Amino acid sequence: MKSGVKYYIHCIIGILIMLVFRFISPFGPVTEVGVKVLGVFLGTMYLWTFVDTLWPSLFGVLMLGLTGFGSFNGLLSSTFGNPIVIMLFFVIMLTGAITEEGICEYISRWFITRRINNGRPWVFTAMLLLGVYLLSVLTAPSPTIFIFWPILYSLFAVIGYKEGDRYVTLMLISVVMAASFGFATTPFKGALPGLLGNYAKVTGTAIEYLPYMVTAAAISLTALAAIVLLMRFVLKPDVTPLKQIDASLFDKNPLPPMNLRQKSLSFALLFFIIWVLAPSLLPEGALQQLLKDTQNAIPVFIITVCCLIHVDKKPLVNFKTIVSKYMIWSVVLIVGSALTIGNALTDEATGITVLLKQILTPVFEGQSPLVFTITIVVIACVLTNICNNMVVGMLLIPIIHVFSQQIGAGSAATSCLSMYMVCIAVVTPAASTTSAILHGNTKWLKIGDIYKYGILMSIISLIAVLAVGLPIANIFFS
Repeated sequence: MKSGVKYYIHCIIGILIMLVFRFISPFGPVTEVGVKVLGVFLGTMYLWTFVDTLWPSLFGVLMLGLTGFGSFNGLLSSTFGNPIVIMLFFVIMLTGAITEEGICEYISRWFITRRINNGRPWVFTAMLLLGVYLLSVLTAPSPTIFIFWPILYSLFAVIGYKEGDRYVTLMLISVVMAASFGFATTPFKGALPGLLGNYAKVTGTAIEYLPYMVTAAAISLTALAAIVLLMRFVLKPDVTPLKQIDASLFDKNPLPPMNLRQKSLSFALLFFIIWVLAPSLLPEGALQQLLKDTQNAIPVFIITVCCLIHVDKKPLVNFKTIVSKYMIWSVVLIVGSALTIGNALTDEATGITVLLKQILTPVFEGQSPLVFTITIVVIACVLTNICNNMVVGMLLIPIIHVFSQQIGAGSAATSCLSMYMVCIAVVTPAASTTSAILHGNTKWLKIGDIYKYGILMSIISLIAVLAVGLPIANIFFS
């Protein structure tokens, strides 16, 4: 069967799911509107997983307008006018402008040219992966991978590694893992703003950025260290060629000092990060409330100023250029539609949350808070490597909220850990964009190795979430 035929078959199945549910009678606590909303959710989830994230996001919102849940104007407004979606749009612009100006090259070069790396294969390995992680935190996973992979290709050619060598395979996969850790650390980029917004809608309370980031950073750094130790002491690739590493290998084409444009955009990013984290540090008061109320607006302000200010006779941010080159529309649309569809799914008018409680009570009833949290995080780890991470997060948040109240577990801590876990998706090609990039590198990687080491590193991530993240999250969100 041709791939084009498969594509349209999946499209038809997803659309039929939405249409068939319109003719199903209400059942249990689920209302007539709830049945239709459930069909839209399941159909959209299917399309997200097997087709695309772009047009199904739009189609899902339009079909939601036919359920009677809300007016088209209201649903479109909540999708495209949501403050979280607007913030995400301008954050992507800011990180795109940083990439456009070549600032990422300075960050990556700094980590690999430290003298401490000279002749120390495992120090070099750790420093390079740390650089991947930090750059992904500051920008995005995909450009980070495409910056560091060529660095490794050049290194392999110089010191004699070739395709199929164990160190080569492990490092290329580890770069994707480290980039995923960076993606999972920043709650104001990617899928996380949508999941945090959905959590706030479902529970009525918000998860602050700083506690989340501290927890996620601790998990990520622990998992990175564990991966390096796994490579060194268990997998034991041949690192003899790396002993000839010298910083001069990477300084044959030295970078010039950062110019005023690069420094200005670096300051803009630092200003944004400080602004969004400050409310978690400041005591309650007028200043804290001001910063909290303007968190979603501050990237709009930064981009406005960067468009206004001209350096070297051109704006710091060329709006048209950055949007055309770096705007990830699929992310913007999936977050907006997920918030709208997710809010409909958990609304009292649908009765779906009550149904979830009835179905899952036998599963979670009598469990301790610890066992409940472990179960949820393991489910998140497995499902995110099969389904879109927004889908998994949207499914888990109402379940966590309902049963955490029933068994006395902290919904914020469990949700925080599950949100982190759904961002670590590298095993199957459909799991995430980064996973698709990984599986697409057929020149350097074997599919069997991706599955073997991807599963192994995902298990390490899961252990780090439970062993390190759980105690920290319980402290922050108790």
